[in-house]
Parts: sequence; structure tokens; C-alpha cells
Amino acid sequence: MIRSAAPADGFAIGRLKVRAWRAAYAGFMSRAYLDTLDAVEEAEDWAEYLADLPGEHRLWVAEEAGVVVGFCRTGPVDEGRDADLGHAAAEILGLYIEPDRIGTGLGGRLFRHAVADLEGRGRRPLCVYAYEPNISAIAFYERAGFARDGTTRLDEEDGTAVVEARLVKRT
Repeated sequence: MIRSAAPADGFAIGRLKVRAWRAAYAGFMSRAYLDTLDAVEEAEDWAEYLADLPGEHRLWVAEEAGVVVGFCRTGPVDEGRDADLGHAAAEILGLYIEPDRIGTGLGGRLFRHAVADLEGRGRRPLCVYAYEPNISAIAFYERAGFARDGTTRLDEEDGTAVVEARLVKRT
């Protein structure tokens, strides 16, 4: 089941984010940094974010047997950084699923739900940023109809600069 997240989901989302980051980014983010991720802090941050969710933002969760197994966050693009996309553009700000559920179709269903919601609200084009070393994520977004447009940004999440590629879906 895919549904809107509620503040009470903060703990599950925080714990899931930590597991997902440690699994997905272990090859290019430092182990020391990934080990510092704290599920309790993440849970508090997510609960606070959900309690005061900005109007155009959405946070979707995939749930199985009452357990959150994935989440996808969307919102308007950063008009300073992504002004070239226009005022109606939106961004998929994160897609994370339980590491043991990768390859089951869960991520695709959750992603398609988030994209359909954005398009149904007249948001176009859509973009998503993915760390360039994360070739499986980039391939996932390309299979979903997104294409690299040459725009990149530098993320220094763990003190090490990692390039993120922008992928865009225009229709």
C-alpha cells in the first residue's frame, strides 16, 4: 500500500533512511560518516518535517503488513539552482526502500506513484538528482523515462565532494 506519510511515521522513515544510505552509498561515502547517521535524530527530523509539511511537498510511504518499507519525497525545484526548468517544475527529492527489497518492483511502484501525483498536479518538467557513482540509481531513473541533461551539482554530505547528476523528464 502506498499512502501519504504522517508525523507518526517519522521513526520508521528515519530508521529506513539510515539503513538505505548505509547500503546504497557504502561504495563512495566514507564508512565513518555512514556510521555517524543516527536513526533517532533522523526520526525526530522526519517527524518535525511531516508535522509542518510545506504545501507543495509530498512524502509517500510504501507499507507492507503495517511496516514502512519505502518512502519517496517530492516538492518544487530549487528555483535558484534549477531556474532553467521553469516555475512549474518539481523534483523527486529522495526515493529509498529497504535494501532487501531492491529489485522487487517496490521502488518502481512507489516512484511511479510520486511521478503520477506530480504530473496530476500540473508539475512539469520533473527532475531527480542522483550521485554519479550510484549507477544503479541512475539506470533506474533512466528506465523510468528520465534522462541526464548535463546539469550537475556538488554534494559534500560527508566532507568528500560527490557529484550528483540531474535527470529530467519533460513530458
